[in-house]
Parts: sequence; C-alpha cells; structure tokens
Amino acid sequence: MKRWTAAATTALILAGMVGGVAHARQSASSAPIDVAADNQETINSKCITIFSGNVEILQNRSRMRADKVTVYSAKKPGADNQCADAQRMEAEGSVYIVSQNQQARGDRAVYTFNNSIAVVTGDVVLVKGKDVARGDRLTVNTKTNDAKLESTAKGRGTQRRVRAVFYQNEDKTTGAPAAADQRP
Repeated sequence: MKRWTAAATTALILAGMVGGVAHARQSASSAPIDVAADNQETINSKCITIFSGNVEILQNRSRMRADKVTVYSAKKPGADNQCADAQRMEAEGSVYIVSQNQQARGDRAVYTFNNSIAVVTGDVVLVKGKDVARGDRLTVNTKTNDAKLESTAKGRGTQRRVRAVFYQNEDKTTGAPAAADQRP
C-alpha cells in the first residue's frame, strides 16, 4: 500500500492558511492570504474576528471554504482592547479544504495554534487522486503529521464506520517475476 498523507496535508493547509489570516507567529507559507466573505465582524474587546457568509480563504494553490470562520486571539497583557497572536480558529458549515492534489471536507474544523492540532468533524471525507477515506472525526498534529480518523459507529456490519479505499500505483507492472540475469 502506498503512503497516503491527505490527512496531514489537509491539516497543514488549514494551519498555514489560517495562521496568516490570524497573524499567527509562523505560517506554513509566506504567500499572501486572500479572504473573501459576505461579512466580517471584529470584536476587539473579546479579540474575536468572524468571517461569515460564503467564506473563501485562498493561499497559493490552496483553498478553504466554509459558511463561517471565527478566529480567537489572545489579549495583550495590560493593554485594553489590544489583541495578540491567534489561539484558535473555527470553521463551520460545509467546510471544504483543497490543495494542489488533495481535498477534505467536513461539517466543522478547529485548529489550535499552541499545540498544532487540527480537528475536522462531521461526515469527514478525504480524497487524494482516486484514494478516498471517510470517518466522523479527523485529528491531525501538524508538527508531527500524526493523524487519526475515527467513527462513532462500532462493530462489523454497522453503517458509517471508518472506511478507506486505496488504489494501487498504476505505473507498476503486474506480478510477473523479474527476468533472470543471463550473462555469457
């Protein structure tokens, strides 16, 4: 089975793109981030920025769409209504994340900056080429690329268990044995 990294890449896209939007300390890419939404609301007293209505975030060849994206930042100590770096980002409603060759979707995504953990929940679908994986909850550590896909359904024969379909590399030859070395 070939190595499949859609989960890790999805979380990196999510982390990199929202890192720039939220002015995080470090972004996965230094490319500009383009955010489009029907509405933007900034609540400085709570250090919250809310993008709502057909939200689309673009960076390089990566894209994230959601109905609503909320960025929670830390308050600067001793400063009234001044916000520091982002702590958490939440995307809600038809979350769709696309990179150059991978896609993921779910109902909700949360990225926590201090521990580099991304969690996508609700009818999670990951696609890379022809390969597809489904589950209810995807958790990815974006620093280590450790990923876990889970389902609330348990037991053989139950619906909505974690399921993945991997296609073999089409470039490889069939199972024919290698030719013997024939030297004169």
